[in-house]
Amino acid sequence: MANFGTAGTRTIRVRKGAVIVRFTQGEFLAFKLTVKGAEPIFTFACMHRALLSEHQFNGHPKQEYEWEWGHNPSTEIDAEDDMYGVAMSFITAIKYTLFVEHRAQNGSVIKVLKDIDYESQAPVDNFTETLEVLAA
Repeated sequence: MANFGTAGTRTIRVRKGAVIVRFTQGEFLAFKLTVKGAEPIFTFACMHRALLSEHQFNGHPKQEYEWEWGHNPSTEIDAEDDMYGVAMSFITAIKYTLFVEHRAQNGSVIKVLKDIDYESQAPVDNFTETLEVLAA
């Protein structure tokens, strides 16, 4: 039986549902999305708006996408309690690995929040992995 959609499976190594990030002290979130397949289709968004998509990265299409979130809280953070998500489509990609870290101002890792594989051979499948972020 599928974990999502018609044929999707997830392999969860780490999956935290929420995190408190002290943006005012320079903490931030680091995202890495590794892709297997022809061309990834994904969007990073909060409850209020789409924030990034695959076309905004230099070198697209590629196998690895990395971005950081929270360095500019006055322009990046919409609310003190917000839900962020990475929505992935399996139209042309068959596997995504999402890795998210909570980091200190100096870049050191505070905690790994997500380390999950998502796989599907069904082009109609899609999945959104969410993370509640509480700003402190």
